[in-house]
Amino acid sequence: MTYNQNHNRIGRSWKEEPLKFGVIIVTYNRLALLKECVSCVLSQTEPFSNICIVDNHSSDGTAGWLKNLPASFRAETDSCTGPFFDICRLKENLGGAGGFAYGMKRLSATDCDWILIIDDDAMIAPDYIAELKKAILSHEYLAYSGTVTTKGAIDTSHRRFLKCPTFMFYEPVPEASYGTPSFEYDISTFCGLLVKASLVREIGLPKTEYFIWFDDTEYCMRFRSRSRILNVNTAVLNHRTAPPGDAPTVSWKNYYGFRNAIDIGKTYSRHPFLYMAYIILNHLAHIVLDSLLALLGNQPAMRRYRAGIYKAVLKGLRQTPNGICKDYLPGSGKRI
Repeated sequence: MTYNQNHNRIGRSWKEEPLKFGVIIVTYNRLALLKECVSCVLSQTEPFSNICIVDNHSSDGTAGWLKNLPASFRAETDSCTGPFFDICRLKENLGGAGGFAYGMKRLSATDCDWILIIDDDAMIAPDYIAELKKAILSHEYLAYSGTVTTKGAIDTSHRRFLKCPTFMFYEPVPEASYGTPSFEYDISTFCGLLVKASLVREIGLPKTEYFIWFDDTEYCMRFRSRSRILNVNTAVLNHRTAPPGDAPTVSWKNYYGFRNAIDIGKTYSRHPFLYMAYIILNHLAHIVLDSLLALLGNQPAMRRYRAGIYKAVLKGLRQTPNGICKDYLPGSGKRI
């Protein structure tokens, strides 16, 4: 008996009727990537019944392209059938968290059984859904995922174990596990995560107040007691982004990462007081270390910028995340 056979009964059995899959794509000012992403979505051997694309108020021509997408698809395929397109243009940039929440709300109100969550830079292989469907028919998890690759190499950062529930330490699933047919784990990013629609209706939507980063971690923590996640290693997607080692050391995004991670610790740590004591000491130590190293000429710009982020996070420690911060707007500050 699997871990989930005692935990995961929500709604009708999905093995009794044909499954319907929906997908959410959140996009912002990356039209070229979006076009490739949509092409991958439309090329699935197990087709989607619903495609929800959430445009976070792009200014690069995305809106015009999306407006014509349904008609273009019908013309190119010479068909009156196919997926239902739900094109949503938001009035402002709500970040990944807001975009995913908006799309999940819309798709969970349809007759879809399963909802795939991706950004516009996730290129799913043609058999991605077909491979996950095989697992669904032989297991009873509430969430599934596939293997994330970046520039041809497995990116283990997207699938993680929760190693210390007190201090909220996470550890990537080792690459050796990808040599097996599948593995179960605790925390996934929204890069290729497939969740049961009835689960979304029951536990709600991602926290829009996070804006970006850790909205997916919090969501997985929310349903962790009901189901772990099964990664199906034969379902593969290409994440068209910089590998972790090539990404900037620090940017405006780190503010949201630090802030939101603390909110998760406050909520889910087994010992919140110990967790908060650790966070305060950790952040103070980083401020002192970065300030000293900046004075010594060791990457002074990056050190001062990061120390400022730690200070800002500590200043707002008693507050809950409240969306976008005016001091750390998208694209602001340094990418070092």
